[in-house]
Amino acid sequence: MMFTVRDFEDLIRLLDQRPEWREALRQRILTRELLELPAQIQALRAETERRFQRVEEQIAALAEAQRRHYEEFVAHRQEFLAHRQETDRRFAELAEAQQRTERELLKLIRNQDLLQSTLDRFAQIIGPIVEERLIPALRVWLESQGGTPLGPVVAMTLDGIGEVDGALPVRWPDGREGWILVSVKAKVWPRSIEDFAKDILQNPQARAALRDKGVSDLVWPIVFGLTVDDRAPRTAEQEKIGLLSSQQGMIVPPIPWSLEKGNYLSDT
Repeated sequence: MMFTVRDFEDLIRLLDQRPEWREALRQRILTRELLELPAQIQALRAETERRFQRVEEQIAALAEAQRRHYEEFVAHRQEFLAHRQETDRRFAELAEAQQRTERELLKLIRNQDLLQSTLDRFAQIIGPIVEERLIPALRVWLESQGGTPLGPVVAMTLDGIGEVDGALPVRWPDGREGWILVSVKAKVWPRSIEDFAKDILQNPQARAALRDKGVSDLVWPIVFGLTVDDRAPRTAEQEKIGLLSSQQGMIVPPIPWSLEKGNYLSDT
């Protein structure tokens, strides 16, 4: 499952609402160094901006000094040379300051890489937690529809094209067989549903990769989430994609799609 900045913001809101989740996550991944990292990065950024401002002010001052020195050159050559020597010294100091700034910037970049690594660790932990909640919610809905699972729920990586977080072969009471395809999000936004339709269901390469993995028509697409944005149900209805919540169950039932054609079946 792709873990985005929006997902991370949703996670923060969820952790604010569920103190027990927040404590469990702290025990599993947070260290004292990581807790102090945002403040360190903020302080470094402020110091870098201050130094850049100082450099700009020094450059402006030096430019003005050079102009005055040139105007006085003819009448005051010796004085000009003395000033030029001082200017050279100050330029040397400025170059040294710039070098220090570059070193600080490299340090900032390394800290940003560390922060991204921390976000990746969040994704590795939160992703399976959300996906684990998918199984019982999907099972309850499937039983209510009289469907029979023909295998386990598995994740499918589509050769760098994308990922289906849950794929389940099923048989329906009318004898039809097919697959349920699920995209899992911490919080479902309208964009989550639109991206699932565009990147997976309507993408010829993604559909071909699914067929190579044994997925065949028909497919019932669903987007699952712990929470749901208030605009998501309308988007799900428009895109003809199911919307499943861990707490509310199936909010919008899925409509079968043709994996071969890349569209939903309007007469079903």
